[in-house]
Amino acid sequence: MATFTDEKEVKMIEELTIDAEILIEIDDERKDLKEKRGIIKETLFAGSHKLRHVIPNAH
Repeated sequence: MATFTDEKEVKMIEELTIDAEILIEIDDERKDLKEKRGIIKETLFAGSHKLRHVIPNAH
C-alpha cells in the first residue's frame, strides 16, 4: 500500500514539474516579446518625432 502511494506522489510531482516548466517557458516567451517590442519602439521613435514622419510615404 505504501508503494502505491509513493508511485502516485511521484506521478503527481512529475505532472506538476511539467506544468511548471510549461509556465516558465510561456513567461520567458512573453518577456522576450516585450523586449523585442521595446527595442522596436526605441528604434521607431526619435524623441517626440515618429519615424513615419521622417520617411516619406510611398503612396
